Amino acid sequence: MNKKIGKSKVMEKEEQVMSVVANLERPCTISESIMQSCKEVKDMREGRIPKRSLNDLFANIEKWNKEEER
Repeated sequence: MNKKIGKSKVMEKEEQVMSVVANLERPCTISESIMQSCKEVKDMREGRIPKRSLNDLFANIEKWNKEEER
């Protein structure tokens, strides 16, 4: 029974460390990202910025992957 408690504490500690690392790598919070995406969609619908397609997204992902490989 003690082993289970010890393992869960280790898991909790690892999760905390992973959370800290994720927060350091993430430039903004999830809610900020969602709000920014909603604003972009609104601007696209109102014609303030050009609309983007799924193909544009895939092209950007490929571009980002190539940049990271360098």
